[in-house]
Amino acid sequence: MSATRAAREGVSMAAFTARMKELGSGPNVAVAFSGGPDSLALLILAAQWAARSEKRSVLALTVDHGLRPESAEEARICARLAKSLGLRHRVLHWKGAKPLAGIQAAAREARYRLLNEACESANIDALLVAHHLDDQAETFLLRLARGSGVDGLAGMAPSRVLLDEDGAGHVRLLRPLLDVPRAALQEIVARSGLTPIDDPSNRNMRFDRVKVRNLIGDLASIGLTPRRLADTASHMGRARQAIDGATRHLLRMASTYQPLGYIEADPRALCDAPDEISLRALSGMLKQVGARAYAPRFEALSGLYDALKGGQLGKGRTLLGCKLVMRDDRLFVFREVSAALAAPARILRKGHPIVWDGRFRMVLGSAPRDVGPLQVRALGAEGVRHALLLGGVAPDGPKAVFATLPGVWVGEGLVAAPHFGALDGPFSGRHRIEAGLCASDYFLPS
Repeated sequence: MSATRAAREGVSMAAFTARMKELGSGPNVAVAFSGGPDSLALLILAAQWAARSEKRSVLALTVDHGLRPESAEEARICARLAKSLGLRHRVLHWKGAKPLAGIQAAAREARYRLLNEACESANIDALLVAHHLDDQAETFLLRLARGSGVDGLAGMAPSRVLLDEDGAGHVRLLRPLLDVPRAALQEIVARSGLTPIDDPSNRNMRFDRVKVRNLIGDLASIGLTPRRLADTASHMGRARQAIDGATRHLLRMASTYQPLGYIEADPRALCDAPDEISLRALSGMLKQVGARAYAPRFEALSGLYDALKGGQLGKGRTLLGCKLVMRDDRLFVFREVSAALAAPARILRKGHPIVWDGRFRMVLGSAPRDVGPLQVRALGAEGVRHALLLGGVAPDGPKAVFATLPGVWVGEGLVAAPHFGALDGPFSGRHRIEAGLCASDYFLPS
């Protein structure tokens, strides 16, 4: 019996173990644990899963957002619940000022950032969350109400990579309960004898998700059950995979991700593909060069695509931190200089590779002992000039990208520009700094 079918008939340990194997969880996992019934059910299952092998371990992670007076006590309750299951537990605190607007979105971003950092520090590469079948159905309806297309209606994926502030990802977020209804999880908690935390916000009708949750009961009378809605999301997910495959093929056939962090493409091949594939390909190029996790707004993307298709890019268009220009019947997607200059500076240390501007992976091979802190930031026009004055050689590529390349500075002094070769100074001898492209699913470095 497959894990999916077994999950439909209940939440047996065999089904959960098979699902964990399908997701490629590895032996050491963390569980995002709020203390509510859903996450408590997941923690119980994870504890039983770990108990079946000495090689497995589970770390429960609770985020205290500090937004409600009772949050600290709830974190302590979470610790006691985890201890009762024989599991390690950590509380993660969201520190600093909280925004006055968009607090839910900010809290969610902070939560996943803290969870990701905790997993990395514990050398854990899988974070389990308790999203279940009813959550998937609610997500489908919420996104349908917002006019989402195939991507949005595909719902939550069983697995995705959590990205850190550099745009790199080492921890995978896993959802082993997406096929399991809420009622089955409630039954697990009831059998355990443990008491979950009651979050009153789950009944607050100010929130759209709560409204949708109450609506689903009525929809079931016409056949739109949570299972049917979740299955539709699954169908959309398969459609998205097919579309992504076609997009990936087009990009690898029609474009090249160049070592200097820009993309060169064949505009005719891009425009001859079906519009949906072409739009996704264009969006993928912008996300890669612009170092963004999310696509541009559809209206802006569609306008850019129409201009490209109609041969009306003129002197170039800008979008998502990128500039698109036509040269000799080729399309170039460059990083905007202003965007590269605005990229946060990073400190480079030996043994600690970094990703700068979402495009370049920087590695310090060795450095003189007396050199100060090495800071990576964009060269800019002045940095390019200094690199050439210090004996650097201009790289083979468009001059338009030179200022967007990484430079390594000590204070205000440029000491290295990896793409310009060795410069006169502390890195002119055996000491070196390397800079290579960060690849993605769509693009492979040339």
